[in-house]
Amino acid sequence: MTNKEWYDIVSPASFKTRQCGKTLVNKSKGTFSGPEAIKGRVFEANLADLMGQSEDDVHKCRKIFLKAEDVQGRNVLTNFHGMSLNTDKIRALVQKWCTIIEGEVEAKTNDGYTLRVFAFALTKKRQSQVKKNCHCQTSHVKKIRGKMAEKITDTVTKASLEKVVKNFQADVLGEDIRKACLGIFPLTGCCIRKVKMVKTPKFDAARLIDVIHNKDIPVSKEGGRQLQSAPVEEEEKKEAAEEADE
Repeated sequence: MTNKEWYDIVSPASFKTRQCGKTLVNKSKGTFSGPEAIKGRVFEANLADLMGQSEDDVHKCRKIFLKAEDVQGRNVLTNFHGMSLNTDKIRALVQKWCTIIEGEVEAKTNDGYTLRVFAFALTKKRQSQVKKNCHCQTSHVKKIRGKMAEKITDTVTKASLEKVVKNFQADVLGEDIRKACLGIFPLTGCCIRKVKMVKTPKFDAARLIDVIHNKDIPVSKEGGRQLQSAPVEEEEKKEAAEEADE
């Protein structure tokens, strides 16, 4: 491990836990650059951990994907790259005697990020219904998918990536879809199942620090590259001095 270096993973400012992990890379040598090798890596973290050990069930069942965009000292600055529900949560939602409705929409935020959003919903029994199942007609499914596309597009296109991510964190969009579809067919389990980052604008380091990280980059727990290398140099000097005395 002598030829390896540890770097702190820093999440965007929209999350409470900024330093969410560490990543390992070979030391820079010759034409190989360690920080350049880190760029483009995708890290996976639980949303509850990123929200400061949250006990909210909405946070516990979601995974967040963060992509390394830049390296500042020993800090790896990341940006939102995607989100998905845990497999356990999806399996817990699925029921018998109902219709599963899934929608898929591509929308562009007002700051240039293109997202592919997957919505999920289940039909439920109407009030005072006696019939065992609650399957809906194909025409209902098409109308519900249309409402899903309308709500997702409206939410994503009118906001920046930071606000859209906060919306996904609280699962506000799922409740909006459920309310919008009340006149078509009663739904349950409405949520955003998955979000993928399809296209990003041209990389801008200044914008990444100012907007995504809100000009607040935490100090590395290990003190940064210079402070880490200083003790090593002191030890080498001491060893050299001891050898000279002998």
